[in-house]
Amino acid sequence: MKFVGWIFVTLLIAGSTPSRAAAQNAALSHSQAFANCIDEFSACDQTVLTAQEKQTVRSAARDRNFLECLSGFSDCDTKQLDADQRLDLARANRDRNLQNCMDDISECDLAQLDVQERQEVAQAAQIHNLQNCLDGTGDCDEKLLPSGEKQEVADANRDYNLQNCLQGMGECDHSQLSNEERSEVASATRDHNLSECLEGSDDCNINSLDASQRQEIAAAASARKIRN
Repeated sequence: MKFVGWIFVTLLIAGSTPSRAAAQNAALSHSQAFANCIDEFSACDQTVLTAQEKQTVRSAARDRNFLECLSGFSDCDTKQLDADQRLDLARANRDRNLQNCMDDISECDLAQLDVQERQEVAQAAQIHNLQNCLDGTGDCDEKLLPSGEKQEVADANRDYNLQNCLQGMGECDHSQLSNEERSEVASATRDHNLSECLEGSDDCNINSLDASQRQEIAAAASARKIRN
């Protein structure tokens, strides 16, 4: 009898195991379907959702659409927004337009700005123009600069030119250099040429070297041959 009892219990457990597995799979499938609908995946099957879950999915979709509208995305559907959300969107669009104008971005509608905002944008434009003139990048209109800023830009341009001449890079206008600066540039050019010659560079101008420098170059060349 005990043996028969154990067989009965074993069969009962074995018979219930597929049922529990099926229930777990069904729960997992339902949970996955709900997650797919929340995330707006193509595998969303709303037929398996409860009424409360369908309401949650619709609420998530509205929230996602509102965020897309606030971010200026093309997927925004303004028809789904309520009155408060439309007010928030209008404010966000005005703020975005003002920032575009302040940053000198093409998508700037000055007609949307009030008097104070236009003044702020005009001041920002002056700062951008001055920075462009000082950096030598972007569009620079020196006619818009007051006399003090024009002098500041002129000084910056002379400094850039001097650095180019000293480094032997970029455009160098010797006519902008003072006598002292020309001497500095000439010395820097000789030092640079000597360094090129010592390294065996093809850019070396041997004719500009004096006797002692040529001896130094010859010794460096001999040392390279020994190493090689």
